[in-house]
Amino acid sequence: PDGSPAATVTLTSSVAAPADIYGDDLDLGLEDDVVMDDGLMAEGLMEEEVASDPLLNNEILKRQHEKKLKKEERKAAGGVMRYVKNPLLLVKGKDFSDVTITILIPAFVSYLALKKLSQIGFGKLSDKAEELYEQAAGEIAYHVGDYEEMEATYKDYKKKLWFNGAPSYINSELVKRLAVAYSTQVSVTPKSVSSLAYLLTMMKISDDEAAESFVTACRENPNSMAIASKVLFYSEQVFKDKAAKKKMSPLIKRLSDMFGGVEAVMQQQQDMAESAYRDAVAEAGAGQTKMTEGWRVLGLDKEKAESIFEETKALGFLSRKDLWKKEEEDIAREQFEAEERARQDLINSIDKDGNLIDPDADIDPDKMIKPEDLNREDEDDEGDDSPSTGGAKECGNCGYTMFIAKGREGKFFSSGFTCPQCGAARDQFKDVDIDV
Repeated sequence: PDGSPAATVTLTSSVAAPADIYGDDLDLGLEDDVVMDDGLMAEGLMEEEVASDPLLNNEILKRQHEKKLKKEERKAAGGVMRYVKNPLLLVKGKDFSDVTITILIPAFVSYLALKKLSQIGFGKLSDKAEELYEQAAGEIAYHVGDYEEMEATYKDYKKKLWFNGAPSYINSELVKRLAVAYSTQVSVTPKSVSSLAYLLTMMKISDDEAAESFVTACRENPNSMAIASKVLFYSEQVFKDKAAKKKMSPLIKRLSDMFGGVEAVMQQQQDMAESAYRDAVAEAGAGQTKMTEGWRVLGLDKEKAESIFEETKALGFLSRKDLWKKEEEDIAREQFEAEERARQDLINSIDKDGNLIDPDADIDPDKMIKPEDLNREDEDDEGDDSPSTGGAKECGNCGYTMFIAKGREGKFFSSGFTCPQCGAARDQFKDVDIDV
């Protein structure tokens, strides 16, 4: 059936009719080697036609043969790659109108569509990356001191950024946000300095790269002196590369303009270190037999650290907040005692009519002021719902606010006072009026 010579079957037959039926003289006209049964052609003719065109009687093989020939022609011409190698083939044989309609216009429309889609896609990815960077910095800052949690959080957010399709996980971007989180959420302590050094080492961030991220963070937050001062402090304690420390010079210049000179900046940095160590000593508590660790990490010399340790020990290892609380209690007690003395002096010196009492003269007891009379006036004052104003001071660096009793500024707000939150010097505080 496939028309091949091998499938050609030649049947030969010699038929001898019985003499009694056909007769001896009957001539069938058949050669011995030819069969004409059912319209079959002679063997010799069939073999000649199949040999000249083997696909003549098979359309399927014919189409396959033609497809193969076309494929070989395309391959010989170079295939699709010929357009890549020679783009001019696309316009070969076409006039300008054909090129414009079939190539230029579709290409321009496709470009605009792809550009718009890429802007939308990468914009969403960028917003998502920003959100994840902020979350990572906040959580790492929350776990300061717990190295395992800090590392686990870092690796977890690195995966989140990857699987959420963010462009890439860039360590410098995270360090920039960590600088802000450390400055606004974390107090300066030996533990926070050590944790930052560990984190940068774990992330394989060089001092030079970290310095660039720190400066960028401060540049993006130009109105925050707290960020600038704390970032400068951390860089001074964490960086070992002198070239990286020199990159922090823009922060020194900026703080110099705020504090009034480089010396004032250096003093503010020293006050920050001393305050941090004083808190560390108090946190270690009573019963310490040797100097508290952490002074080296904060950049203090041994002599100064010993002095702070002895001062804190003499005060019963109370923290600055505990000392301020105790000071407030002492002030309140002294004010109460002064008020009681003033009340008693009033009772002994003036009668109900407002006349001065002569100590040597007799006076009608009914005209004497009694304590309950003064208490009644106090109750009337308490019934007044109008707010009173009390003096307060606010840190211009971080916004920390504290209340100081009138007349106690010299004891409570001495020249060596520093902000408990950011370590700013005394001259950074300003008077504010707050409803009490």
